[in-house]
Amino acid sequence: MKFSIVIPTYNRANIIKKSIDSIYRQTYLNWELIVVDNASTDNTAEVMMDYIQDGRVRYIVNEKNFERSYSRNRGMQLATGNFVTLLDSDDILYPDCLKYAFDFVRENPETQFFHCLYEILNENYKCKKKPNFPPVRNPFKAIAKGNFISNIGVFYRKDLVTVIKFDETPEIIGIEDYDFVLNVILLTGRVGRISKYCCGIYDHLGRSVHSEEWENTYKRINYFQNKQDKNPLFLEKMKMYRSSFHAHNFLYLSSFCAVRGKKYMAFKFISKGFIKYPGIIIESGFWKQIFVAIKYMII
Repeated sequence: MKFSIVIPTYNRANIIKKSIDSIYRQTYLNWELIVVDNASTDNTAEVMMDYIQDGRVRYIVNEKNFERSYSRNRGMQLATGNFVTLLDSDDILYPDCLKYAFDFVRENPETQFFHCLYEILNENYKCKKKPNFPPVRNPFKAIAKGNFISNIGVFYRKDLVTVIKFDETPEIIGIEDYDFVLNVILLTGRVGRISKYCCGIYDHLGRSVHSEEWENTYKRINYFQNKQDKNPLFLEKMKMYRSSFHAHNFLYLSSFCAVRGKKYMAFKFISKGFIKYPGIIIESGFWKQIFVAIKYMII
């Protein structure tokens, strides 16, 4: 079995080697790497010269910066593996990640879509946080509360990614991964899980999440929600969890506002979340967000 790893990148010459080297350290060796460069202006091409002589590595340069959805779609289209997995150019796979993925497919030959657990890493690539992952017995309920799968350690059967594509609309960039994973769950109705920490997200100031602007973030969430509300499959499969989906998006906006000093807006979105889905009041995430908002109000 062959795995295709797709890395979209833009001006990450200083750290992309960490990501690529983590692939070379895999104990499972049947893989190919496709790096899709969004017309970087740094020395990414020079860095890639160390790898492109390897027959397993392809380096594709876009004619301009089309953003990461386009790059992921292009990479997945070019993939020749049985399964495709995504890796951002600042994150890493742990050495046994592909081995565990191979074992999972061997034990679950019908699987189309599965993921492993990931950690948040500090500047020394050491674990600083282990996120909470909800049960996946009911994937619709789980995904309504947010994208617990992200873009790392997630594996898609090749024929699946010929049907579902990343949304390349500029307004959605920043939450396009949530939209993509949600669409996969709507189609497949299930998600497999390897209950091991097999990869890490490098948390650094250069991550796009740290430089988001309020106006763009609000437009992004609004576009995403409106898009899914017009999606017949979403309306059918998420009927029981549609209110929860919207409420948790409001909580995300509340958190975004709180840490940026928009105190009134933070409480406004908490209120909107409760009104949309009163049941959220019994969830720990709801009270956590209230404490976050109060904390930043005091500060």
